[in-house]
Order: sequence, then structure tokens, then C-alpha cells
Amino acid sequence: MKTFTTHLQAINPDTLELQLFAGPNIVAKDWDEAEDYCYRNGLGYLVVDGELSDPFIDNSTKLAQHLTLN
Repeated sequence: MKTFTTHLQAINPDTLELQLFAGPNIVAKDWDEAEDYCYRNGLGYLVVDGELSDPFIDNSTKLAQHLTLN
């Protein structure tokens, strides 16, 4: 089994900026199964974005990308 990383976009209520946040890691045999897991479990807002090579890396921190809304 492989571990896949996810992310989601949400508006930060403090800054009113659209931001990317890291989501939970998904354990699945392939990318398609990871995406299917998200949809079947009410996590359709998550985007599978990569495969984690080290399963001990914590994926719970906020990503450092910010997009300003106009």
C-alpha cells in the first residue's frame, strides 16, 4: 500500500484570503483508489496531490501558499 497526500482550498476567516491547507494522508494501492476513497467517505473537497515517500512525515501543517481574493 502507498500513502497519498491531499490538500484543500478554503478562505481563512482572519485574512479573507483563499489558502491551501494540507489534508489527511490516504493509504491506498494507487492514485485512483485514493481519489475514490475521498469521494466514498464524504471527503470530495480534498484533492489528491502526491505520493508520500516517507510515511513518518506529518502532513497536518498549513501549506505556505496564499492566494488573494479580489
